[in-house]
Amino acid sequence: MALNKLTPASFNRKLQVGTTKTVQNPINGTSKQSFVITASLWCAPYTRAINKSYQLTAEQLDEVVVVIRHNSTVKEGIKCQYQGNLYSVVNDSMDDSNSYLAYDYLTLKLVTKGV
Repeated sequence: MALNKLTPASFNRKLQVGTTKTVQNPINGTSKQSFVITASLWCAPYTRAINKSYQLTAEQLDEVVVVIRHNSTVKEGIKCQYQGNLYSVVNDSMDDSNSYLAYDYLTLKLVTKGV
């Protein structure tokens, strides 16, 4: 998806940004990890070209790329909920050009433990 093809209608998915915190159950005293939302953003799913899909390694199969309007608070290592799954931002291709239409490409890796 080229930058000039992004329209407001492209940003049709929710990306919830936050942190994980340990929450204790007051009834039985057990604790578990819980996702706490700090921000909710609209994002556009980024579709890889078919030739790029063939070049993915096994580790990259559980990664997705989304595009957001530039947001300096979203950085590598932060947790996100997207399409009902918990992800960690492993790469932020940030556009810090102060342009009117600046976009960040976020590579999200599926978190398989913790929540």
